[in-house]
Amino acid sequence: MEIKDFSKNIIKGVLYALVISIVFNLIFSIVMTKVDFSETVLNVIYVVISCVALVIGAIVAAKSQGSKGWMIGLTVGTIYYIALYLIYILFGGEAHLGMYEFYRFLMSIGVGTLAGMLGINL
Repeated sequence: MEIKDFSKNIIKGVLYALVISIVFNLIFSIVMTKVDFSETVLNVIYVVISCVALVIGAIVAAKSQGSKGWMIGLTVGTIYYIALYLIYILFGGEAHLGMYEFYRFLMSIGVGTLAGMLGINL
């Protein structure tokens, strides 16, 4: 039963994070039709959107689980990054694993873990 609850809460957290990412990216896409941004600013905004979505998703999952916040957050962060990477490839992105992707993966794990610990204590 505990594995089932764990899996359910992980899926819930990842779905929350993905939906929030999609909504914020759609809003940002609309803004981009009116305002020009440099490549650096675009990357920063996408990272901020990903971090905010991941924090919310990991907190939701950890609160639902009620314990092991760091493990919940770590798992949500890992699956969230993999899901984003697969979506990127699905929409025509190049399947390339370089240092930038590695840093984003580490960031997802770190942010997810910290947010999971925070979610337990809220």
